[in-house]
Amino acid sequence: MKILEPYAPLFDLMSDRHDFIVNTPRASAKTTHIAQLVVLFVGKVCKNKPRDIVFFRANANSLAGSLMSDVEKQLTLYGVPFEKRTNPLRIVANGCNIYFLGVSGHDKSRVRGFSPEHPYIAVIGDECQQISSKENLDHARSSFLRFVDEASPYRVVTCGNPHEVKGHWWNAYAKSRRASYVPIDCTWKDVHAAGVLPKVALDDILLERKINPSGYRFMYEGDLSAMSGSAYASFDRARHLITTEQAGEIFRGERIELILWGGDGAITHDATAIVPLAIMSSGRACALERFFFDPIRYGRALAPSELSELICRYVDNMAQKYRLYEDGVIDSVFVIDGAAQDLATQLSYDLPDYHAVRSFTTKNIIRNNSSVNNAFARGMAYIIDYGGYYDYATDRFVACPDPLADQLESVVWKGSKYDPAIPNDISDALTYAVAAY
Repeated sequence: MKILEPYAPLFDLMSDRHDFIVNTPRASAKTTHIAQLVVLFVGKVCKNKPRDIVFFRANANSLAGSLMSDVEKQLTLYGVPFEKRTNPLRIVANGCNIYFLGVSGHDKSRVRGFSPEHPYIAVIGDECQQISSKENLDHARSSFLRFVDEASPYRVVTCGNPHEVKGHWWNAYAKSRRASYVPIDCTWKDVHAAGVLPKVALDDILLERKINPSGYRFMYEGDLSAMSGSAYASFDRARHLITTEQAGEIFRGERIELILWGGDGAITHDATAIVPLAIMSSGRACALERFFFDPIRYGRALAPSELSELICRYVDNMAQKYRLYEDGVIDSVFVIDGAAQDLATQLSYDLPDYHAVRSFTTKNIIRNNSSVNNAFARGMAYIIDYGGYYDYATDRFVACPDPLADQLESVVWKGSKYDPAIPNDISDALTYAVAAY
């Protein structure tokens, strides 16, 4: 087999690393290498000791018309006899079953009852960016991993292409897994350097690079920053997203003079977010620990009174941590989206009198957005990265890439408004606080 160097770790069966993340752009030879891995297992490693392989994707039908065909081609190329079967859809080669299953849909546990004939030697997710949610992917992996033969040189490979929506769950997932899984990074340049990129494909790539540079960088290099229309273009993660240690250095000797709690309340199915913006002695601002409640993740929406109870607990903890009462912070003002009037009214009733609650009704999106961009551009606003957020609905810390930074990088313009397909709950909460300041 001709294995490109970036994929070599995947084929090193002597390694004790088993979990791989393959988030590569177009023309990166991902499908060919995955199919070759199957041939290696069923044609050689498992020839006398049958083991099974499972491919999963959003929909099994799409597997049948693409990856299954590629596996068949590679088995034929290397002379491994096989036959196709249905119920379930699979290829049988040397006594090994290669299953092709779909995992998307409302029933996140739909594959939980599926059992292979033999233990798995490979669990492979394909085009995972097409799966409806991270929860569907997690449930599928959990269901399949129960049957893995850990005594074998098994592989768990999660594959996908960068999603064009920066804030898509897959982009964050792939990025967060790079530290714990083995990342496979490959582009058309590696394929071309190996002399196996067809000329017609090369010509198409070079034409795209010439006439559509930003589209080329996204499609063929996986560069998410190449996507145009960013609403918060002045936000620079390297400059504005800081650690708690960096915050201690930047604001050394300063105190909190004022705190503005920007709030975006859920209207129907979206999330509720609170971003506290601490205004320091120097006039610079810093976003502290955020409150975030996602009704989809929790399983149901909460009434304003229930949400207010969680927010009050959150505010009590923040007040104790930052000594808001003891140190005499001049003002503490909640600036709540005017569309969430029920929540604003409930908070006015439930919060201590120390905190004022105001509705934010100045809905000039472009002007408010400019306020945030100006604050970042002038070095007047920072965001502390806490490695996730505390979920007050479930009383546990959710470790994840900073959701506020992710949204600031993801939100794009659609005409004179934000693209409604991209979540902006937390970035809106920050915008209300900055605009109010």
